[in-house]
Amino acid sequence: MLFAVVSLGSSLSAQAEEVVPATKALQSTPEEAVVSPGGVSRPPVSSTAARKELQRLMDEGVKMLAQELVTEGTFYPFVTMIGHDNEVRLIGTPASLRVDSPEQAVQAMVQKTRQLAKERRIRGAAFFMDYMATREDNGFSQAGIRVELNHIHPDALSVFIPYSVTDDKKLRLLTPQYKEGKNVVFDGQP
Repeated sequence: MLFAVVSLGSSLSAQAEEVVPATKALQSTPEEAVVSPGGVSRPPVSSTAARKELQRLMDEGVKMLAQELVTEGTFYPFVTMIGHDNEVRLIGTPASLRVDSPEQAVQAMVQKTRQLAKERRIRGAAFFMDYMATREDNGFSQAGIRVELNHIHPDALSVFIPYSVTDDKKLRLLTPQYKEGKNVVFDGQP
């Protein structure tokens, strides 16, 4: 598995125009899950600084996936992470090297991210996967972005962000659903 590490900077502004969020938002396999629609679930309360960093990872990740999702109808899993230098970086697989299944890619990214955490090089990570969930109310499938958020402060969230692509090729994010997540990166670290 070969990864590319990219430091995210101001070059994202053109891609950001492709995203039409319904709200500012904060689940690693593409299997179906059952989700309930309706009211906005609220994320657990934690450190304000950790919450801001997780939101920043979410925002940068959505900017990165928007173009590929709109043009290809899907995106390959990737992870955004924040280092102790406050820089947000991306670990992903270049399109020309995407031979592994998405599940294998996620497993490899988790291992690489754990290694970076063990070396104390990162404070937070957000794993992004294209995901299909089944709604509890009507049984229909809903496309969404699954994000697993981990932070060095014992903060882990699993987020499902339903989306649609508009006729004019814009990504419209719908109301996110939050659940408690599992901290697979920083588990057991101070």
